[in-house]
This record gives sequence, C-alpha cells and structure tokens, in this order.
Amino acid sequence: MPEHIYDKADLIQRFDGILNKTLEEIDTKGFFAHIKDFDRQKGTVGSLIEQCVLGYDPDSKQEADLIVVDGSERIKTELKSTGMVVNSTPADHYVAKEPMSITAVGIYDIAEQEFSTSHFWAKLEHMLLVYYLYAADHPVSPYEYRNFPVKGYEFHTFDAGEVETLRQDWEHVRALAARVVSHHPGPKTKAWREAVKQEYIDVHGELRRVLSYIDLAPKFPPRFRLKKPVVSTMIARHFGYHLEQLPGRYTVVSDIDKKCRELTALYKGKTIGELAHDFGISLFSKTGSDKKAIAEEIVIAMFGGTSKKLNQIELFSRFGIVAKSIAMTPAGSKTEDMKLFHIDFTEMTQTTLLEEDGTVRPFVFEDSALYTYFADHEFLCILFEEPTRINPKDGSGKKSRLPNSLADNTFVGFKRLVFSDAFIDTTVRDLWLDTRNKILGGTLRDVAKRRKDGTLIRNRSGEVKSAPNFLKGSANDLFIRGSGKKSMPCYKTEQVNGIRMLPQYVWIRGNAVIKELEKAPLL
Repeated sequence: MPEHIYDKADLIQRFDGILNKTLEEIDTKGFFAHIKDFDRQKGTVGSLIEQCVLGYDPDSKQEADLIVVDGSERIKTELKSTGMVVNSTPADHYVAKEPMSITAVGIYDIAEQEFSTSHFWAKLEHMLLVYYLYAADHPVSPYEYRNFPVKGYEFHTFDAGEVETLRQDWEHVRALAARVVSHHPGPKTKAWREAVKQEYIDVHGELRRVLSYIDLAPKFPPRFRLKKPVVSTMIARHFGYHLEQLPGRYTVVSDIDKKCRELTALYKGKTIGELAHDFGISLFSKTGSDKKAIAEEIVIAMFGGTSKKLNQIELFSRFGIVAKSIAMTPAGSKTEDMKLFHIDFTEMTQTTLLEEDGTVRPFVFEDSALYTYFADHEFLCILFEEPTRINPKDGSGKKSRLPNSLADNTFVGFKRLVFSDAFIDTTVRDLWLDTRNKILGGTLRDVAKRRKDGTLIRNRSGEVKSAPNFLKGSANDLFIRGSGKKSMPCYKTEQVNGIRMLPQYVWIRGNAVIKELEKAPLL
C-alpha cells in the first residue's frame, strides 16, 4: 500500500482549517450522503478525516497511518479520532466518551515480541489525535455524526514516565499470554488455538489489578485500549484544564500502593479530628454540619496536595481512582450504602453498536457504561473505625444510637478495591439486565410508597410519595435509587418511559463493599 507522507506544517494548516466545523462541513466528498454504502470502514470520524481532510482511502494495515515530515525527521504517526462529552464535574469540562482502542493483542504470538518493536508501541509512540464533541445525549447512527464539531487536535507523545507505565502494562499482558501459551505445547492447530483462547478467557481478569493505563476490550480476540480516565487526562492537558500535580513519582498504580503503606505507618491510630488538625482542614461544612467529604480532603493532604476533590488531582484522574471513606464498626461491618454515579438511561438501553470495521452488532453488557465504570475505575478506600460507645442506659459496650461524630473515627489504613470478575459478571450484569428489560419491555412502573400497614406515605405537600420499580438493594448488592433535595414533583427532572422521577443513581450496598474489601490486602 502507498505511504501517506505529509509535511507537518501542511497538516497543521489542514487541521487548523477544520477546527469548530461540524463533520458535515468538512465533508467534501459526499461521505454522509453515501455513508450507508460503506459496509466496511474504520469508524465514521476516522474514515471521514482520512478521506476528506487527508485525501486517501482508509486501509487496514497494522503500521502507523502517516509519515510526518518535520525538518529532517520522518515520523511514523498514528491517526486517532476520539469523541468527547461535556462533564458537569469539573464544570463544563470535556472528558472522554469511551476508552481509546489501540490494536489487537495477538495472544498467540505476543510472547515473541519486544515492547520497543511491538505493534502496540508503533501505534502509540507518535499520534495525531483529533478531538470531536459527541454532541448528543443519546446513541446516534453514523449518519447523525454529521452534526458533531471538531474541537481540537494535537501531535501527541507520551513523556518518559508514561512510556515506562505503558511498557510495564504491555509486559504484564505479554507475561500472561506467554504463561497461557506455555500450558499448551504442540502444533498450532485450530484445537490448540481454542484451548489457548479458553484459558485466556478464564484468567485474563487478574490483569485488571496490575494494569495502570490500559485495559483489554472484553471480547476475544482482545484489543489493547487506553482506559477512559487516561484519555480524559490527555484531553484535560490539551484543553488546558488545571489538574494539581502531586509531589513524588508515580509510574504505575503499585507506586500508589507503596505510598499508602508509608502513610499508614505514619498516621494509623489517629482520629479524623487529629488528622484534620494536623493538615489544617476544617471538620465542618459551611452550614456547620460534619463535612462528609472530609476523608477525601485528608487523603489529598496526606499525598501532599491542596485540592478539595480527587478528580482535581492529575494522578488520581489519570489512574481512574475514586476515593471512598469506609467507616466500620469495631466488629468490622458497615451499614451505609454508597452512591456511585448518575445513570444514562439512553445508553443503557442501546440495542446496536457500530464496530470500528463498520459492521453493526448487538449492544451487549460489556459495551455498557456500567461495565466500563467497574472495569476501568478502582476505589482507594480510606478505612476508619468507629469508636465503641458506652450506652448510658445499660452500661453496655454495644454501639448505641447515640450521635457519632466523624471526628472520633480512627484511621486504620488503605485498601485498593478492584472489583472481581465474579462481582461484575453477576451483580453488575444483573442490574444492567433488569433495568434494560423493564424499560425495553414496558414493565417499568411508578410505585407508590406505603407503610408496613399498607397506608400511603405522603410528602409535606400531601402528594403520595412514589419511586420507579428499579432493582432495589434488598434484591441486589448493586441497585438504583433516586437522589434529590426533596421528593416533590418539581424535583423529578428525569423521565423514562413517560414516568417522571428524581435523577437516578447507581448505588452499592455497604456490606457488599466490605465483602469485596475482605479479598484485598491492607496497604
């Protein structure tokens, strides 16, 4: 196939010329008018850029797409387009819509490769990234991409620390593939490939705890992907969003584990009140109540930061780490449920997906935002123990119903929670299936709330309280619950199947978190 050679100055002129234009405005070849004629293409935006901006037909070669001439250098460069959506936290920032697919893993022969000459690194070493805004709040057909604007582009290279992280991630994948292949000696027949495939499917979940920047697309044959939080961090840097840089060097996620062990040795046994005093953090919110996010601020301060939220810290944003405070009773249990994220019901009920090669297939659980959240994110849990309070009525040491101040909870240590394959494949999948079936099957109902005696519960305005019949915590460790200031109709701003409801969030039962944490070592 012919090489696609461009002078860098020419590329800058071409891409400057398409900034803030919609894809339809860039379409100089009637691409959208004939998009249904393309039964095989690399993806709507990438194919359009190749044909209408760069002027060549898409190809499927494994080598980098372009050769960029920059002075005396000829740089092999991979063209990548990536969609962004607007996130409300931080306000009005672009974040990645999804992970960035890189290249096939090559389970059967990756053990014979070296990182520096691998297909993986050839795709990542030099990239021309084109950022477009996915300007829709629901999945759309390829034809509807015509309304999406191009918001930026960059010639992207990773710094030395990031390259080392990518190298270690790739080595983890290669080591697992080599181990699996070594268990199946003999000629590489169809039966041999099936045996290797099955063992890989059985054991690949162990990679999620050790991979930092990448994951593997959840199907076979697997593909390398940059995790969604990593792509969001790249976007933040390009668009100039301020993310605080912490002191210290963190190349891989295990470096965070090491730091947590150091912090535990320094601060274990101190109360939240003492830690807050040490770091100059107020225990109280502006209204005078206990500050619920106090533990998050303490974690940031322990790491040497000054921000209020972990998503304002580049390190934690890049690794997809979510901080959670876990307050346990002396017996080791926890009762508070944990709110995770707001649900996009349109995405959850999507039925088809356009693949990179242009084919359309059914939308499955592994494609969903629900799966991606649990596969791409990790919880850094800061563990506290509530004090045993003496009940003045009977003098017992059992935990009483007396008020408990967060300031009295004692720091125990950290655990990094990576949800198990079993949890994702059962508990998370069950919630996804139940929700989809109710919405798509027309069995979603708004159910009036009643007391144990059957009488209706009303709010202060006299209206009957109600909630949709989504899966509840009594039936599944992962469940859906509305969240709003009040339950009155004016706060029911979400609507699904004609049913008005409060904004709906995914929650996880506190006891389920404890069960998952029991499998993780204390850092």
